[in-house]
Order: sequence, then structure tokens, then C-alpha cells
Amino acid sequence: MNNKIIKFDDIEGKVYEIDDWKAVQAPTLKNHFTERLKEIKQQYDLLLSEINWNKIIYDSNILFEPVVGRAYYLYKNKKNESFMSLIEPHEWDEDACVSFIGSFKQDSNKKWIPYEK
Repeated sequence: MNNKIIKFDDIEGKVYEIDDWKAVQAPTLKNHFTERLKEIKQQYDLLLSEINWNKIIYDSNILFEPVVGRAYYLYKNKKNESFMSLIEPHEWDEDACVSFIGSFKQDSNKKWIPYEK
């Protein structure tokens, strides 16, 4: 007896050795795992970005209680200190000495999410 595994195809009635079947299936499976790893990497990168933005915002000066779903604006002042504001970038005087970093909204989990109008 030769110890080879035999596979029966119930639909087409074919009989073939498992070694032949593996060679046909392996590229498809490899492609599946490669694509899945790419998806996981993208999710990981997005999560890191969310963590970094939330750290920057929570480390900044916030002098108000944020309302979920409302837009807020992150700036740096002339001392290079970050702060959140209700004031939109176009509402500042030209000599205000602030640098706009980004717009954000807070979700119901208190997570800050980048926001674009």
C-alpha cells in the first residue's frame, strides 16, 4: 500500500490524489491570507492613527466640556502648546499667532475623530 490519500469529488465524480489537490488549492489559500493580512495591517495603521490623534488632543489644553458630535479645532499657540477651540480657523484674526492642526468631533465613546467639512 502506498500511503497516499485519495480524494473523491462528489460533484464531478473525479478521483485524485490529495497531493494534486493541494497544489491547485494552495495559491488560492495563500492569496486569501495575503489579502487578509493587508486588511489587518490597514486596520492596525488606522488604529495607531486614532490613538495618536487622541493622545495629542487629550494632552492639549481643553477649557470646556466637549459635546458629542460637535466640531472642535485643534491649534498650537506661539508657545507651541496645543489647545482645542470652538473657533473655526477662518474666524481668527490674521495676527492671532495660532497654527491650525485639524478639526475633530468626539463620538459617544469619547474618542476624537478627524472631521472635514
